[in-house]
Amino acid sequence: MLSTIKFKIYLILASSLSIANFLSANSSDKAEKFFVSKDEKIYLKLDATDRAPNILLFNCNYGAGHKMATQGIVESLPECRIRIVDIYDEPLRSLDPMREISPKWSNEGLYNNMAKKEHNRLLNFAGKVAPKVLALQRHKIEKLLIDYIAKNKPDMIISCVPLVNSMLLTGAKKFDIPFLVVTTDIDISAFCYGFKDDEWLNDWRRFRITVPFSKKIWDPGFAEYLPNSVKFSLQYCFGYPTRHAFSEIFEESVLDQLRKEYQIHRDENIVLVMMGGNTAQAAMTYAKLLLSMKEDEIERIVGQNNKKNKIRMICLCGDVTQKMNHFLMIQLNSLNESKNKRNERVIIHACPGTPRIAELVSLPELCTVISKPGGSTVNEMIKKQVPMIYHISRVPLDWECGNMEYGVSRDLGRPFQINGKTEDKTRTDFVQVLTDTFTLHNDIQKGRKSVAEASIDFTKNLRDAIRKMLSEGCTPPREQ
Repeated sequence: MLSTIKFKIYLILASSLSIANFLSANSSDKAEKFFVSKDEKIYLKLDATDRAPNILLFNCNYGAGHKMATQGIVESLPECRIRIVDIYDEPLRSLDPMREISPKWSNEGLYNNMAKKEHNRLLNFAGKVAPKVLALQRHKIEKLLIDYIAKNKPDMIISCVPLVNSMLLTGAKKFDIPFLVVTTDIDISAFCYGFKDDEWLNDWRRFRITVPFSKKIWDPGFAEYLPNSVKFSLQYCFGYPTRHAFSEIFEESVLDQLRKEYQIHRDENIVLVMMGGNTAQAAMTYAKLLLSMKEDEIERIVGQNNKKNKIRMICLCGDVTQKMNHFLMIQLNSLNESKNKRNERVIIHACPGTPRIAELVSLPELCTVISKPGGSTVNEMIKKQVPMIYHISRVPLDWECGNMEYGVSRDLGRPFQINGKTEDKTRTDFVQVLTDTFTLHNDIQKGRKSVAEASIDFTKNLRDAIRKMLSEGCTPPREQ
């Protein structure tokens, strides 16, 4: 039994995050086609008839970040007929025989359970072994993917999935279908796994791998170890598939409604803890640390002579119809009456999760977000120009390190590790990261610090890339 479990763990990272749903599933006949532009919409002309392209969008049902990234892609292509496919639930389902017997022992079930409990060392170990296990099955995987593509006959393939893109490319080239890899982490190495240094792709120009930011600021930390074969296909300064709400500017009436809903007063600064029920102990730790701070520590964080001299920590507890999350919310709110509370300038406000994150982080009094450095969360906060505190539970996840490293290097956030230090030392460290992020927030608000990444238009870049890739004479991407 133990060996079976270990083997299941090896396969867990055959992906990285989540959704499986259908939007539409029309397939197209294989025929000569070419791109035409009509009223800025994306069209194909097939047998003298204009129609929207059929796109297969591959993702996976691990974690939560891919659900958000997929939403960003779909929102950017409203006229396209997109079929969202969980690659491990459909074409590669046979790689996970335990799914049929017991879903909780499936690759997905094991991954999500370990992520929830923050068993990061085990997940990192699985992350090193899983690519090798997949590589041993390369020919089988390629056949499964080729059969699936042949059955669905898409005009284009988009993948948000790491590890298997070199195998997907085999199918795309076989049927001469444009293939775009939309990366969902700032470190894109997992999305380039399986390509060989001596394999050159520049003779087939219907393949792209997105790079979220400009070459100048991204290359030095992240391009060195990528396979040479993919470098020609990198499309820099593409942006991250953030949901459209994170590009919106909300009216003051909307923000006032949120202030009323979350009981935010004029003299308060907001810290948002956004980890749901998955890391309950971490949310409790952050709340206790804040409540135990002395008056001079709070003064240091908010700044001297600041009219906003209080801190409200809003802790989102996920789906509170689940008993564990509801209990967490009650526990957090009860801390306001605990003996550990040292002053009246701190309020813990635990509440259910909300889909209105974009509106919440648009509040000018929200100074920082505390969350794991997942790709979607980090990039959506960059888009909204909100500093982050990157939560680390003893050991960071390998595939999230790049998101955190980029944010720190660009002075957009600070890491914070809960690792069993003495309470006084941990509180002192927390005071420092809160002070830093509050200062960053103030500098951004007053125009003393700019966030160049926030101006990148993912939707425009995605639509432009699809137009070029659907055309017959696709030219290489221009480096930026």
